[in-house]
Amino acid sequence: MDFFYFAKCPQVECSECPYKGRAIVYGPFTSRRRGLSLGINLYPTAKVCSFNCVYCFRGATELKTVEFTDLGVPTSAILKKSLNEAISQIGDFKSIDFSGNGEPTLHPKLSEFVKTVKEFVESNYGEVSVGLFTNSSMLFNERVLIAISSLDHVEAKIDAIDELKFNAINMPEESLTLRKILDGLKNLRKSFDGEIAIQVMLLHLGSFSNAEESDAEALAEALKSIEPDHVHLYTVYRRPRLSIVKPIPKEEIERFASILTREGFKTEIYT
Repeated sequence: MDFFYFAKCPQVECSECPYKGRAIVYGPFTSRRRGLSLGINLYPTAKVCSFNCVYCFRGATELKTVEFTDLGVPTSAILKKSLNEAISQIGDFKSIDFSGNGEPTLHPKLSEFVKTVKEFVESNYGEVSVGLFTNSSMLFNERVLIAISSLDHVEAKIDAIDELKFNAINMPEESLTLRKILDGLKNLRKSFDGEIAIQVMLLHLGSFSNAEESDAEALAEALKSIEPDHVHLYTVYRRPRLSIVKPIPKEEIERFASILTREGFKTEIYT
């Protein structure tokens, strides 16, 4: 499959984007926390992920794995070219994140790419925050923790504490368990000096949701040993992979947030 060095995000629904996950650097998009941001996609030729989330607007996972996977693109040289092309078209930005088409921590050259981006930022900008969006599935691996240790921020997903809901919503690779992921998040907190936010996607999936009061209480209990700096709550706003996935009403999200706030977590709602 062909790839693009940089794709300027068009003003259309992501599922209708002509670039559709094939750009190495993409954006800009506006983050309410960090301002104008760029994304880095380490899998522009196929979606490689350890999950196959029912709500993912990028479509079905093509290779579901927990093995480190390099599809050949990008290289550090290609990543540098992509970043230069991006700044030639958009100018200044405030944040850049490893995210994109799949799970960035599955890439065996992540450490090299982090160094490439940090050096690029330091050479061209002063105040750009470099971060990672992750589904948290590889944080049990010491190699991954070392690779991301110099980042400024990490946005780590955990959508459910109930094992059945976790499996139904995230559809993980068969060796992954909720305990393994929670232990990985604890290890991240111990080893990472930057800002950690926990992302939670709240949704209805057929006859159940992960936004019940019991879900919030279980999450709050689990987060006590992870100690995140922030908790970010979302619901479905892009076209999900499965049509039975529906958004959660705002009042239910607010009730969920109030439980986390009561337990001392700085909780923000993004809808």
